[in-house]
Amino acid sequence: MKRVLVIEDDVPLCWLLEKILQKKHEVVIMNNGMEAWSWLTDGNLPDLIISDLKMPSLDGIELLENLSNSGLFKNIPVIILSGYEDASKRKQCLDLGAFTYMVKPFEPQSFLAEVDRALLFQRQNVTVN
Repeated sequence: MKRVLVIEDDVPLCWLLEKILQKKHEVVIMNNGMEAWSWLTDGNLPDLIISDLKMPSLDGIELLENLSNSGLFKNIPVIILSGYEDASKRKQCLDLGAFTYMVKPFEPQSFLAEVDRALLFQRQNVTVN
């Protein structure tokens, strides 16, 4: 089972994401970027990170910056979930290494397809490297 780290401060959305993902994946939920960064730096390595963009203490952009500057975490695919369709934020996230940028609300089947695609990408990168 692949481990998916979900970083989201909206509790009902955390519940929904866990329900969608838990059939095929081990799901770890963190409620803000700082909590997630602490968990990562304690030696926990997920196969995929799904992160909200706007969060308290360490937002999605800052998290992406930290991940991209880290040799250990920079190859973990990140799906950004945002409540805003913002072309400049999308570009900024993708430039910082996000795998994709999805706008909430999302269609669950499309979301799962992106999760599968990101995990396939992650597996290919591990095999190649």
